[in-house]
Amino acid sequence: MEQQHVAPLSVGVSALDRAVERASGWLLERYGEEVEWAIEDQFLIGLDDQERIDLEEQLQARSSRDQSTFFANAMSCILAQGRFEPDAEEGDCRSFSFAEKLLGQGGLLLEVTERQWLEALVGSTLQLYRIGPLDGELTPLDEVTSRERVRVEPHPAMDPLEEGDLVGARVVTLESEQAGRLCGVFGFPTGDAERDLIDLVETAAAHSRGNRGEILGIAEVVATAWLRSFLPDASTRGPQALPDGGGGTSNTRRILEWPVPDVSGSSPQSPPLDS
Repeated sequence: MEQQHVAPLSVGVSALDRAVERASGWLLERYGEEVEWAIEDQFLIGLDDQERIDLEEQLQARSSRDQSTFFANAMSCILAQGRFEPDAEEGDCRSFSFAEKLLGQGGLLLEVTERQWLEALVGSTLQLYRIGPLDGELTPLDEVTSRERVRVEPHPAMDPLEEGDLVGARVVTLESEQAGRLCGVFGFPTGDAERDLIDLVETAAAHSRGNRGEILGIAEVVATAWLRSFLPDASTRGPQALPDGGGGTSNTRRILEWPVPDVSGSSPQSPPLDS
């Protein structure tokens, strides 16, 4: 697997971010090809083949920060819900959950706090929120969820966003914490496509409640809309129509050169982390 250098996480990131960074490096070292397949099959499921090619080209021309954000968001999805599903021609390969490999027997040696955050991340759902008037406040959209307002720790990826903007994220919490922490931040500055995105998420939520598996869920719809913002004609395409969950038009896996971090310096242990 050809690896490209991307910018390291900025100073002051949360314990959850650091745990995800370590987990991502460990998975890439041991299951690099499977991770790339999962990015293609699951994170990019709403894009067709041409959009994937265009996205690859656009990312290669973007800053290392944009490349890091792409990879961080991809891995947040892989760690939370990703699975490797082998094709028939891959013989005796068995499907597996990346979280099981990471947290199970023979997995990454983790500090207590790291394990707690990663265990809380597994199974968490990506939702669409509106940024509230108070620092660290997210307001779940009524069309998507009935939960109360969510308090979260500030995250560097939200710095370009303002009150009223939309953001897709997984809010991860521990019982000992008063505020949640974000994993994967998909920012949508307020604009003309806002209503379209909300409509798509509302439609996905309604379908997933009664027809699970027949249409992309909220996570895939939000991720697809965000990924399309990288494409050259994003200003005219908007979130587009709701993808059908078919994973694009290709029937065979094709690994593109998605930016991934250099993990050659990863170590099996790290100093204890503050929670």
